[in-house]
Amino acid sequence: MLSQFSFSNYKSFKRDAFLDFTAESIKDHEKSVIKDKIDGERFLPVLAIYGPNGGGKSTVLEALQYLSMLLLRPFIMTQMQNDTDFESIVKRSSEMRIKEKYHKFDSECKDMPISFDIMFRTKGKQYRYQISHLHNEILEENLYRLILGEKDTDVIFERTADACALGEGLEEIPVEKMRSSMPLLAHVAINYDIEPVDEVMAWFMDIAFLDYDDSRREKRIFLPKNKKERTKFFEMLQKMDINICEMREEKDAEGKIIGLYAKHVLENGMMYEIPYEEESSGTRKLFSCLTQIMECLKKGTLLIADELDAKLHPKLLQYIIELFTDVKSNRKGAQLLLTSHDITTMSPEVYRRDEIWFCALNPQNASKLYSLVSFKKENGLIPRNDEAYGKQYLEGRYGADPYIRKILNWEAENEP
Repeated sequence: MLSQFSFSNYKSFKRDAFLDFTAESIKDHEKSVIKDKIDGERFLPVLAIYGPNGGGKSTVLEALQYLSMLLLRPFIMTQMQNDTDFESIVKRSSEMRIKEKYHKFDSECKDMPISFDIMFRTKGKQYRYQISHLHNEILEENLYRLILGEKDTDVIFERTADACALGEGLEEIPVEKMRSSMPLLAHVAINYDIEPVDEVMAWFMDIAFLDYDDSRREKRIFLPKNKKERTKFFEMLQKMDINICEMREEKDAEGKIIGLYAKHVLENGMMYEIPYEEESSGTRKLFSCLTQIMECLKKGTLLIADELDAKLHPKLLQYIIELFTDVKSNRKGAQLLLTSHDITTMSPEVYRRDEIWFCALNPQNASKLYSLVSFKKENGLIPRNDEAYGKQYLEGRYGADPYIRKILNWEAENEP
């Protein structure tokens, strides 16, 4: 599970942005908190980021995806393109991405490193990975491991631009031959079988990203192949008051799908079929993401969803959130990180105060990230767990004002 994630000099964020899934010492929704059985540490199952358009919400999610792909891209390309010169391809694509990602509203940031720092738990261990790079050159990269229940932290490796210290099991790796732009973590995963490195890469590989900025995603249909899970899938739709009980494929003589139909069952028992493309956009969105949600719950992994609330009724969004906050449906400790504009779910009934975060720009066009539980009101106190968070957010009391501040006076504009 994800514990903490921070980054700096990435797009709209100039200074350190810090995201924390560690549960605060508050009594809100205590039963929903994920507790590690080994040491009793408490973590959040859900974290929602709110804020105005352009405030940096999506950038937080993108930063984590960027870090993930920085590590996984070379590894995946070796698996898929063993007979090609993937090294040069990775280098060219990496240079293009890095050039575009530093903070643009301060000219000095162009020559400052982009940095990431992440801490997570997997297989009874806590890992911390850090990486900083500048102009496609890695300046620092570190990997640490703490076996839960023990006191001492193991150094897997520590790397700077000039030196590299390797921990137990990595001593014989010839790092001097490695490209300065290649993450050592990815290099070791590609060429060697080292347990801690494999566990870290597997954790990143298991992260599921749902980005609906790409309209093509909502046109995709993901249905479970397993009969039991497929039945559960349609049962979940029924609980959301979507009376689709099955999907039927129409194929041509060559076996190619030429039509897809949703089977609806009415209260009187009658069944009707509707072409899938005629279903609502919200229903189609559920078909594009519900299977991945089920998979994350089944495996206890991290799901990252940008604007998950788009095209979904607030009750459907709340149902998805509760799949992660209910210990009956989330037995493996899965986590959901999402951005949202939906105010109806921003309430004490749905979220803990430490599960609500805000993102907004300061006057220098630099984003700031902070949680509701860390916000101090005018009287110096933090918001109570019985306040109307959504209403106060709309009133601009939490700093991330969602309203358009300047409205054109159209009457004055049209005066002769």
